[in-house]
Amino acid sequence: MRGVPKRRSKLRRTGPKSDRDRAMTSNIHELCCSELASLLSSGEVRAIEIANALIDEVRKLPDANAFVDFDAEAVRAEAENSDRLRLSGGPVGPLHGVPIAFKDNINVKGYATTAGTAGLRHFRPRDDAPVTAKLRQAGAIVFGKNNMHELAYGTTTNNALFGAARNPFDPDRVCGGSSGGSACAVAHRMVPASIGTDTGGSVRIPASFCSLWGYRPSPGRWPTSGIVPISSTRDTPGPIARSARDLALLDSVVVGYEPASEPRAIRGLRIGIPDAFFWDLADPKVERPCRDALDRLKAAGAVLLRIDAGRLLAHHAASTNVIAFYEGRATLEQFLDAHDVGQTYETLARAVAAQDVRSILLDQLANEMPAVRKRYREAIDIHRPALQDEYRNLFAQNALDVIAFPTALITPPRIGEETSVVLNGVEQPLFPTTIHNTDVGSNAGLPGITIPVGLSDDGLPVGLAFDAAAGADRLLLDIALSLEPHFSASRPGWL
Repeated sequence: MRGVPKRRSKLRRTGPKSDRDRAMTSNIHELCCSELASLLSSGEVRAIEIANALIDEVRKLPDANAFVDFDAEAVRAEAENSDRLRLSGGPVGPLHGVPIAFKDNINVKGYATTAGTAGLRHFRPRDDAPVTAKLRQAGAIVFGKNNMHELAYGTTTNNALFGAARNPFDPDRVCGGSSGGSACAVAHRMVPASIGTDTGGSVRIPASFCSLWGYRPSPGRWPTSGIVPISSTRDTPGPIARSARDLALLDSVVVGYEPASEPRAIRGLRIGIPDAFFWDLADPKVERPCRDALDRLKAAGAVLLRIDAGRLLAHHAASTNVIAFYEGRATLEQFLDAHDVGQTYETLARAVAAQDVRSILLDQLANEMPAVRKRYREAIDIHRPALQDEYRNLFAQNALDVIAFPTALITPPRIGEETSVVLNGVEQPLFPTTIHNTDVGSNAGLPGITIPVGLSDDGLPVGLAFDAAAGADRLLLDIALSLEPHFSASRPGWL
């Protein structure tokens, strides 16, 4: 990793600061994007001061494995250019001088895009992905590439190539996935926000596991070109941050400087509670903080409605896996060709380190079998549209603003527990258990957020998720802003 010392054997903070340096930078790493942007605009702080403060945070915790590539000198150079432009009176955007990190499946010019897999280790894109370009155009400074689950096919970010991203609340536990390094970096106060990707929960699960805010836009709202894909139907980039304000700010930049969202009053907010499937299986350590959060919202005037979401499940089960599985090969082949990566799908698949991920990709080589094509067409033409219709009816018939559920049924598992987890006394496969709640709305194309609602009895973060109707992203972000005063990201006690 460029500009960062080699990893030490133990996770620890290192390196003293002078009194002057400590006074200047002691709070910068705690600030969110919107706060930094305000300070930069007023001239109270320079971009190079922010860059140096955050570079120090990266250097203190190399074993967190938040980053797979980080060029401190490139960050400083961008920050100095940002300061010069501001001083010269040149045009500046709403993120001018604010550092933003990127998951390592998103193309960023000047960095490799490995997607966490050996076959892409030397792929260096010629251009930024459109989402990267939009943030750069708004003045953001690229702050390195974040660790991820290999090719985004998992929920632990225990990466064989780069090591496990370590949870700031317990370094023996995972940060979630597949955008685990993004959550790791933001929660460790190395960067105020990171752009991840979400196909079935890969932004919201890591945000939940690290006591952060995460937002999955409606597919198509944020551009997906230049991102190593899984599913053309379901993929979307999305941000992980420490505040709802930052989710709204980043969304406004990416979609074209829409007016910033405004908080919506909690009084009268109609929240659907689908107990069956979404709540009944949750670990009590997760359910309690989530129920407490809903009680707080009810006390503030929100209307909680028990709803029956059972009609969603059959159409979801008949479409979710087959869509992602069938589209995985075609979309990845298109990416490899479009960017002249110099790898075939098969050679890339055979070089995958994680056995479960390698098996998925090799199985996708049989996608052209008639039976597979038939199931895919049924999923796309029948079951997914039916799932979307059921969601529309659920929102309309109950006059709902959002549906609420625990982001994950479990707290962050231990690193190395890659295949199964014990939930309510029963051993369950880890991956489907982790995405159990976030996957349904993802399949239907709903926008979703996760908010930090506290810690479990054993001190691990818990997130509460909200899905809005398809395309209702602005409403969802307005609601997130209204929730922020009531729920703040927990700070790991030892940081």
